[in-house]
Amino acid sequence: MKRILREPLLYLLPLLALIYIIIAPRMDISDIKSTRGSSTENIKLPYSAEMPQGEIFYISFNLLNKNNSVKLNIIPDNCIQEILINGEKFPLDGIDGICDYHKGVHFDFSKYVKKGMNHFEFRMQNHTGPGGMRIGMPYTGARSLSFAHYVFALLLLLAIALILRKFEFKFVAISIILLGILARLIVYTYTGPAQNSYDTYGHLDYIQIIAEEKRLPKGNECWQCYQPPLYYIAFAVVKNAADWYEPSLTNRIMQQCNLLLSFMCVAFGVALILNLLGNNTRAHLIATVSVLWPGFALVAPHISNDILFYTTSLFCMLFAQRYWRTHKSSDMLLASIGAAIALAAKSNGLVILAAWAIIYIACAMRSLKIGSLRALLASVLIVALSIGLSHHKMVVNLFVNKNLNLVDNIGGMPDFLKVENKAGNYLYFDLKDYLLTPYADPYNDKGGRHYFWNYALKTSLFGEYKQWDSPVGHIFATALSVLALLIFIFALWGVMHARFKDFPPMIFAIFLFAALIYFRISYPYTSSGCFRYIYPAVFPLVYFSVCGVQILEKPRMRRFSYAAIVAFFCLSFLFILGMWF
Repeated sequence: MKRILREPLLYLLPLLALIYIIIAPRMDISDIKSTRGSSTENIKLPYSAEMPQGEIFYISFNLLNKNNSVKLNIIPDNCIQEILINGEKFPLDGIDGICDYHKGVHFDFSKYVKKGMNHFEFRMQNHTGPGGMRIGMPYTGARSLSFAHYVFALLLLLAIALILRKFEFKFVAISIILLGILARLIVYTYTGPAQNSYDTYGHLDYIQIIAEEKRLPKGNECWQCYQPPLYYIAFAVVKNAADWYEPSLTNRIMQQCNLLLSFMCVAFGVALILNLLGNNTRAHLIATVSVLWPGFALVAPHISNDILFYTTSLFCMLFAQRYWRTHKSSDMLLASIGAAIALAAKSNGLVILAAWAIIYIACAMRSLKIGSLRALLASVLIVALSIGLSHHKMVVNLFVNKNLNLVDNIGGMPDFLKVENKAGNYLYFDLKDYLLTPYADPYNDKGGRHYFWNYALKTSLFGEYKQWDSPVGHIFATALSVLALLIFIFALWGVMHARFKDFPPMIFAIFLFAALIYFRISYPYTSSGCFRYIYPAVFPLVYFSVCGVQILEKPRMRRFSYAAIVAFFCLSFLFILGMWF
């Protein structure tokens, strides 16, 4: 205990948290009201209420202006029709996003407010579903950051470097991890809580029910309520703490917690590659490409249980690989803990658990030893508890109703998201469409959504959104698509020539891709082929890609291939950085 208390790093992180509290922007909003018809009530933001389609409603509040600069991100549900500031109309002509309930609008009210208290009134119309409003601070990349933000980011990176040094990471490995973290910090600065979201509101509803009603919801009570509860219980605690501190920052703070989990993803992934290859140039190349893989960085600030699944999956993959090499009981136990938490975070943790079980069995057969019985029994107990506590409904359905349904909300998916489910959709690759259409579109056939590999490769890079929708962005996206296709081809070549020591990463990669194919076959909707379900596969994918390049016979071909891989991670970082400005 004395040794822990004398550790300087123990006090560095609370100091950073204190600095964040000081510099975090706060909105001094009070007297928030909602008016529907002749009824007016006091509300809290964010506000959401069930109401008929087409209903007109009003939201008003008072805002204290202390420094003559009032910039807000207003996220309407669904359309802003009029804004009054102190009784005067704010011009809405030519403003985009007044009906955008994901990203919303970044308003600059500075010229329309007075020093001191100001009264805002929004007239809105509900188009579909519930109606309401969310308000946040505008984050638009470099332009929205102050000098204090840059100082805080520098201190954070320094603190992380010191922690990594404590865990005996070498200088180059630390630099790669910090580069991956920097990329995710940049993405965070221009990604709002619900911007480019994967059902963020469904996840927020789940968290809100636990936080406010202190109970687990029924499976059909919200869009994501069928999911295992671990992530949502943890984030309900975060929500309550953030609401107590500053309600307007709650969603941003939850984003930041997901961001911290993504930092751990980067560290575990790099450690996995170093454990496979040692501290050498090839390992550094693989690690850099993996942590800068665009889609893997772009998903980091999303509020969803995906990030916890990625983190614990890579944790399991790391210690499964260590156990394959060293047969240490502690590694067996840690890999099982990782698999158990991945399973408790998301149902596709079953894939990670199955892969780890196969690796353990192969390791036991190879050495003719089952390892420490104590560690084995502890591992089985941890996994059994995880299944029992997080997936009891699924277990009951499997053994009582003889039915295993992994996605309970699939019945609510609209018909226009359905895709063809024939053998050709999995065997055919539309090269022309892949090269000429920069982004995959879940709603438009152009972009290859009907072809599994077209959609998986594109969404691995950019998700299901047009991340940089401009001519320059399209050039970057096309170049990245071409280079990513080469990386996938190299990876296939590497897997075909895999060695015995490559067994753990090969099993994890095969199981993750097989799971995505199975999911797409079982539920033939566009989103079922999205790569976001298997982002931990990026690390073994890039590993086998470099292995594939290494076994090429012609030196000139090897040099060209390595140059393509280096170009990929350079363009990846520039693509992420380009959206910052």
